[in-house]
Amino acid sequence: MIDKKGIAVQIGQNVKRLRLNKNLSMQDLATVAEIEKSQIYRVEHGVFDLKISTLFVLAKALDVEVCDLLSGTKDQTPKDQ
Repeated sequence: MIDKKGIAVQIGQNVKRLRLNKNLSMQDLATVAEIEKSQIYRVEHGVFDLKISTLFVLAKALDVEVCDLLSGTKDQTPKDQ
């Protein structure tokens, strides 16, 4: 079974890390991505089930590749026994 919560948390951590590396506030990122600040908050805290389109919007706003947002999420899938 896929750990959906773990994946959401990892993506949120990646978004926050990339946002802070670019010295952007949540409001700055929300403005550039044209989404609500509350949605950025929910993404960063792993309480928002992202749509693929949102991943692309955030990646573009952060000037990174989508794979940068997904980094580390493969570790959230249990291995076959």
